[in-house]
Amino acid sequence: MVPRNGFRPRDREARLAVAAAMLGHGEFPVDEDGFAAACREVRESGPRRVGPRVTVLICTYNRISLLPEAVASARAQDWPVEIVVVDDGSTDGTAEWLAGQRDLRVIRQAANCGKPAALEAGMAAATGEAVLVLDDDDLLFPGSVRVLADALFDCPEAVAAWGDTLVWDHATRDVVDYRVATRVPATHTRRAVLCTIPALPGATLVRMSAQRRLDPFEPSLVRGQDMDHYLRLTALGPVVTVPLPVMAYRRHDGLRGSAAARWQKHKDPAEHRRRFLACVQPVFKRRWRDSRHGRAEGFAWALGLVERELPADAQLELRRWLPPFSAHEAWVRGRAGLPSVAARRDVVLVIDDGDDGALEACLAALPDGVAVEVICPRPRDTVGIAQVFWPGTYRAANVVRETRAVRFALSSSPGWISPLFEASELPPLPTADAAYALAAARGWPLPSRERAVRGARLHPFAQACHDAVTRPFPACLAPAMAVIRAHGAWAPGKLMAERLMAAPLATGVAQGALGARAEGAEGAEGAEGAGG
Repeated sequence: MVPRNGFRPRDREARLAVAAAMLGHGEFPVDEDGFAAACREVRESGPRRVGPRVTVLICTYNRISLLPEAVASARAQDWPVEIVVVDDGSTDGTAEWLAGQRDLRVIRQAANCGKPAALEAGMAAATGEAVLVLDDDDLLFPGSVRVLADALFDCPEAVAAWGDTLVWDHATRDVVDYRVATRVPATHTRRAVLCTIPALPGATLVRMSAQRRLDPFEPSLVRGQDMDHYLRLTALGPVVTVPLPVMAYRRHDGLRGSAAARWQKHKDPAEHRRRFLACVQPVFKRRWRDSRHGRAEGFAWALGLVERELPADAQLELRRWLPPFSAHEAWVRGRAGLPSVAARRDVVLVIDDGDDGALEACLAALPDGVAVEVICPRPRDTVGIAQVFWPGTYRAANVVRETRAVRFALSSSPGWISPLFEASELPPLPTADAAYALAAARGWPLPSRERAVRGARLHPFAQACHDAVTRPFPACLAPAMAVIRAHGAWAPGKLMAERLMAAPLATGVAQGALGARAEGAEGAEGAEGAGG
């Protein structure tokens, strides 16, 4: 069963190790958060499930050396699937091979008409309640359709579900990259798609009822169909994320053929980008002009226009919206070449201690009028597109060293934010534990840690603070004394102990005993330190 929230952010090396195991190159690493175990379940699959039928659509042209592997990966799914293959006029023996495959629905086009036309032909023939478009040179992992279908059909309002992708080199068979799908909350999905490609089609399961509502694929898009498809699709509803690798993208120089022959993107990147932009710019501009959107989407459109090297159109969009500007809006205006000043705001230190997607969920829940500084206790190779929507400082650190008034937020507890405090009050603990200990000692509402890492444990010092404020009297006194003994000079700890001694049930004897022990522990930071 795939957890709804996801898993702890992992560094690049850990992700690549899991990705290599997904391809069968070695064993899965041992982990504490269950990520590798869940990936193993996807790869090894399980008993065949019964659920709404899914169409796996494969469009192919002159890829007989690669197509059988893609088809085999679709056959290996443990969910009811129909496999529809559109042969777009192949001349290399593809038609003959397909003629011998009795379990496939084959559509043969007499001439090569291009990818958009092939997609339309396949969509018209599909009978599944959802559809996944798999390129003829890529692979699905066993179990991928199951986890995507579970997520999609469990969320009736969702138009699609997408997952992560690993990239492997066809020549060397090495895993070279791990692409994390967009993790932003559903409220930001549409804006995210306006700025970036959120996932790959082979890692995306689309509800067929939503697909039927879309206009046909744009025939002029030799490349960029994915971008345009996501633009149109996310205008209909939200998308859910499966935080697992579900597809293997094959990196190679073998082209699909015909019209695609001009896209030698590994040969001359500058020339590739010039041709790509010449292809997608007219369609993107038309989608923008036809869209009825509000302020938030307007700034996302503008950023997308900038990314597609259309600054004049971006400025035209941005001039529609008047100040004051948030930090994000000011950043977008700066990218488009317009002057902008964001209002001065309070600083919130966001500790990225939660699972995949937790940071984005936390940032989305922050109130307006705050400046964001994100601290990643564990370095990781990506923060998704968080920096696009929440500009600020992003740094890797395990201990917070601040000397100013700030607020705290934990990505494991979206919606929780501390009152303003002096950062010098933090105990010298790992970042998330320091925040939790201070919240307990100061008597603030405790973070819920609803997206905390599975199996994670509080630092003993932070746990003692928690026990002191959650246990009834007199059981609260022992953990309070442990706090004082470990870090006697920590002012919030002493204040916490004073509050506990002042409790209505505390007797004078108990108060005197605790006060004497606290006085004797004054200044005893020492080797025991904040370790508790």
